[in-house]
Amino acid sequence: MSISDWIIFVIMLGVMLIALGSLGTIFSSPEEVEEECTEYYTSSTKICNTLLAYGSNHLPSPPDYQYYYKTVGVKVQELEPEICYIEPEDDYVRERFWDEQWFSTTADAITEWERQLQLETGTEEGWHWNFKFYALEDHVGKNIYDREFRECNVFIFFENYHEDSILGQTAYFYNDSFFGFTQITIWAQSYTPAKLSITLGETPDKSVTVWGERELEEIPAYNIPKVMQHEFGHVFGLEHQYRTLDATNSTSIMQAYLNPLELNEDRRITQNDIDAVILLYGEDGFAGWNNPIKDRFILIGDNE
Repeated sequence: MSISDWIIFVIMLGVMLIALGSLGTIFSSPEEVEEECTEYYTSSTKICNTLLAYGSNHLPSPPDYQYYYKTVGVKVQELEPEICYIEPEDDYVRERFWDEQWFSTTADAITEWERQLQLETGTEEGWHWNFKFYALEDHVGKNIYDREFRECNVFIFFENYHEDSILGQTAYFYNDSFFGFTQITIWAQSYTPAKLSITLGETPDKSVTVWGERELEEIPAYNIPKVMQHEFGHVFGLEHQYRTLDATNSTSIMQAYLNPLELNEDRRITQNDIDAVILLYGEDGFAGWNNPIKDRFILIGDNE
C-alpha cells in the first residue's frame, strides 16, 4: 500500500470513529436510561404507565396484581353524553321516586364519578355529562327509538321488581348505525331468599322438604344511589371488580354483589375504579382519541 493509500485509509477510519462516537450519544445503553414508570408485560404488549392499572387479554398468575376488572367491550362515544331520566310509570315506584328524591340522590351518585375523574386527571372538559328529565306526558306511549330521544346516550329507568331479584342492570343497544345507546334499569324491590323447612321422618322417604314463599322487600332509599353508581361504572365499560386470594377485602363500588338490606357504607368509588376508567379512556376522557376497548381485563396493583 502506498503512502497516499495509507493517508486515505487513516482519514476514513477517523471519520468512522467520529460517527460511531456520535451514535453512542444517541443510543444509550439500557442501564444508562432512567426508568420513568413501571413496565408491565401482557400476552402481546409491553405497557408503561404511571397508573397501577394496566390492560391484558389474559390473567397472569398472582401476586403480579391484587385486583382485576373484566371489560364489557363498549365505551361512551360522545364528547358530552346526555343522561336521560325517564319518570316511572308504575304508581308505587313513581311515589317512591319523588318522596325519596331518587332523581337528585342518584344524579349525585353519578356526578361523584365525574368529580373524582376530574380531580385525578386535572381535566374537566373530558369528564362531563348532562342530565335531562322526561316526565310521564313526555314519554308514555312513545318508542325509545323515536326521533325526540335521539340526543339521549344513556337512558335511566326505574321499575318495580325483577323476578330474579336483580337490583340493577345495564344493557347496550348499538346495532343501529344511526342511533346507539345504553340503558340502566334500577329496581325498587327485591325478593328475599325463600326459607327452607325440613321435617325429618323415621325413614328418608318420610322426610319432607318444603320451600317457603319468597317475599318482596323494598330496597332502602340509601341503597338506590349505590346501585346507580355501580351501574354507571358499566356505562364506562367496566364489568365487575374481582380480587385475588392475596388481596385484602375491597370496598369498590364495582364489586358484583351488594346486600340490598344493609347500609353498605363502605362501598364507594375507589382509586382502583378511577384508575381503571382512566386506562380505558386516557386522561382526556371523552375528549381524547376514543379507540375501542382492546383488553379483556384491567389488572390492578396494590392500590386500595
